[in-house]
Amino acid sequence: MVAGVDIGNHTTEILLAQVHGGTVTTVAHGQAPTRGRKGSRESVEGAAALLHRVEVDAGRRADELLLAALRPVDTATAPIPPAYSPSAPVRSLRRPDASTPAGAGHAVGLHVLLTALQHGVSGGPVVVSVDETTDFEVAAQQISAAVDRGWQVVGVIAAQDDAVLIRNRIPVDVPVVDEVDLTGLAPGARVALEVVEQGRSYRAMADPIALSAALELPAGSLVDVAEFCRELADTAAIAVTPRTDTHRSPPPDDDYVDLRDGGSVVRYSPAEANPVMRRVIPGSVREVRLKAVPSAAGGLAVHDAFFTDLSGIDNGAWLRRGVADTQGTVVALLAAEEAADAADTLGTLTGRRARTLSSEPEAAAWGARTTPGIPADTVICDIGGGTVDLIGIDRAVVAAGAGESITVAVARVLGIPRALAEKVKRTPAVRVEGPHIAHEEDGRRVFLDSPASADAIGRLCTRGGAGLVPFSDRLAAEEWRSLRLAVKQETVAANIVRCLRAFEQPPAALVLAGGGALDDELMRTVGEALRSVPVVVGRTDVDGVHGPRFAVARGLVAMYAQS
Repeated sequence: MVAGVDIGNHTTEILLAQVHGGTVTTVAHGQAPTRGRKGSRESVEGAAALLHRVEVDAGRRADELLLAALRPVDTATAPIPPAYSPSAPVRSLRRPDASTPAGAGHAVGLHVLLTALQHGVSGGPVVVSVDETTDFEVAAQQISAAVDRGWQVVGVIAAQDDAVLIRNRIPVDVPVVDEVDLTGLAPGARVALEVVEQGRSYRAMADPIALSAALELPAGSLVDVAEFCRELADTAAIAVTPRTDTHRSPPPDDDYVDLRDGGSVVRYSPAEANPVMRRVIPGSVREVRLKAVPSAAGGLAVHDAFFTDLSGIDNGAWLRRGVADTQGTVVALLAAEEAADAADTLGTLTGRRARTLSSEPEAAAWGARTTPGIPADTVICDIGGGTVDLIGIDRAVVAAGAGESITVAVARVLGIPRALAEKVKRTPAVRVEGPHIAHEEDGRRVFLDSPASADAIGRLCTRGGAGLVPFSDRLAAEEWRSLRLAVKQETVAANIVRCLRAFEQPPAALVLAGGGALDDELMRTVGEALRSVPVVVGRTDVDGVHGPRFAVARGLVAMYAQS
């Protein structure tokens, strides 16, 4: 009698089985939330408690305990600036949370400092910048005087949120974009800006061809400009300039990411590293320092890291902008070193022989391949709380960022506790319109089985065992569905696409295992992300009866039986 023990980052699963002559007969199984950090003594104590419960329920006792090597993942949010590629030919000057532009229209001109307007008149269109120390009345007076002297002012950019105040005091009808970052913007640099008229959707400068022509960019950069413009689709105001700065390593006391890109290790700022990490295969990150994440505050050696810029979720493709708080970045860090061997601790706690049998990916593959009808050329994708593991015939890829990334992202964008986010991320919700009527995500209005409580009326609710649990008063039911799918797309689905780049040929099938595979929407978003690749996305059914959750625990028992 043996027990396969899978201590995960989020849940712990145990499968109790009889092994005789290489044949495995499952006796019982159980699961519980993991206590503490994966690999800690607290997590092992939780596994021992779960084992005791499973054995008592089954009336059987395991002779030997089987574990996989444990490697913890830390998942948290960090205030990282919006991601940008260090190779991007343009950069946005406007801060992502800016909200008070003025005027309407678009313009292109050469950058001129406000103080330079006192000198000789320029012969062409100019965009005037107002720094953060200049009062709006002083700025308006100097711009007005410059216009009277013949300056062709076609736009204004301001460091403070003074757009409306400046626009109302100058004699020209030009777009004024405020809350811009003037750092590194040299005099004479070309600047394109646009403020969209209220109620209109046309944006001239969000057209990559128009923007490239306005900024006189080389034709070879058009693809990169198009990717940049994709982020501008729903922006009410933009201010853009060509990127002239070259990559520079962050200062020694700042946050950083050491990443192998090509043949050498390059140190990036976290904002620069984000898009780079999404195009390189897992295992390329070497070290991360993020002061906002306790485990990485002094620098953490990692096997992999994956960042999800939450502003990418609110990108206009899934829902209207501004319906959720999408500031910040979800960070998943997979430690380079495995946790101390838990087998000795578990053996001491239970008085049984315990040993570490394999790595988690290898065990997951053994367990998942007990699925009936699984194709031979299949890559197993084990979606846990902290990692996504892809296991093929000849290679395995372990990547940071899985189910907990979804939970942390949902908690952040909705402003709710993680425990509630863990629940609401999985299931459809309803918006309660009155004591007896609710609005479903598919647009239907339905009668409630029992009257809703006062705190649920007018709010978005998930269905719990004790009734309706409210969690948002800002979102419609349809918007929450779109946001939920967007979170799953940008976190786990995008991570799986990254992992598949490590395989030379796409597999015939990708079979999802682990607790994440129980999420039907996650299965859908992975399928959508791989739509251009001829890969069938399915779900593990361990032994044809257990579903996808017990793949690692069952795989440990299978490996034991084979040996």
